[in-house]
Amino acid sequence: MIDRPDVPSLSSDSFSSDELPSVDNVVELQNTTCAQSSTTFQACADLYDYWQHLRGTRQMPARSEFDPRDITSALSATFVAEKVAPRVARIRVSGSVLNDTLGMDVRGMPITALFDPMARDTVAEAINDLFAGPSMVVLDLTSRRGFQRKASHARMLLLPMSDAAGNITRVVGCLDIEGELPKTPCRFKVSSLRQTEVTGEAPKAVQIETPFEPTMPMPETTRSFAFAENTVPFHQKRHDDVSRNVNELEGRANLRLVVDNDV
Repeated sequence: MIDRPDVPSLSSDSFSSDELPSVDNVVELQNTTCAQSSTTFQACADLYDYWQHLRGTRQMPARSEFDPRDITSALSATFVAEKVAPRVARIRVSGSVLNDTLGMDVRGMPITALFDPMARDTVAEAINDLFAGPSMVVLDLTSRRGFQRKASHARMLLLPMSDAAGNITRVVGCLDIEGELPKTPCRFKVSSLRQTEVTGEAPKAVQIETPFEPTMPMPETTRSFAFAENTVPFHQKRHDDVSRNVNELEGRANLRLVVDNDV
C-alpha cells in the first residue's frame, strides 16, 4: 500500500510463505490495482518506512520513540491520535494539511471528522480493528465533487503505537492529498480500505528513568522562610484557670449604676 519503487502497495490478501522475508514480522507487500506512481503519496511512504525502522522486530514502536524531527518530509501531513473508545481515536497532534482540509484546528476531533458522514462507520470499524488486531490500515479517499470544486484523491495511512504502559492506545497517521489541497471544508469518502495484521513481539511497558539524585547528600534545611515571622506558641488554658475566671464573673453584679440624674 506504500508506493515506493522498492516497497509495493499494502494489501490484505493472503501471503504465501515464499513471500516472507527472513524477519518474521516484516511482510512483503503485494501490488494491487490501486498502485500509483512512485512519486504519488510520498508522505505515506516516508512515514511507513520510519515506523518500520522504529518497531524493528516488534509489533509496533512506542509513542515515546516517535521523533517528529526524523520525518520532516512528511510532518505537515502527519498526525497522532489517542484511543478514547474502542471505535474512537481523537487527534492530539496534527500537521497543517489536516487543518487546511477542514479549515480549522482539528486537535481534539475524532479521526472520523475528516470523512463524509456515510463513511464514518466504516472508518470507526477500521480503527477498532487497528487497536484490537493490531493491524495497519490504508484508505484510498476521494472528495465530493461540487460547484467549482474538483474531486480530490488522497490516501490515509494509520499505524498503531503503544503507550508507556505497553497498551495499544496511540495511532500515528498520514493524510496525503494528491495535487493541490481541496477547497475547505473538505470531507472524504472511502473508495477502498485495506488492513494488514502486524506480527512480532507484543509491546511492553516503557521503563521510566528515575529522577536525578545527587551523589553527595544535601544539607538539611529548616522548615522556615526568610521573611516569615516567628510563630507564637499556643498555650492551652488549664481547667482550674477557666473555673476561677467563671467564679469571678459570677461574683460581679449584672447591672451597674453609671449616672444618677435624680439628685
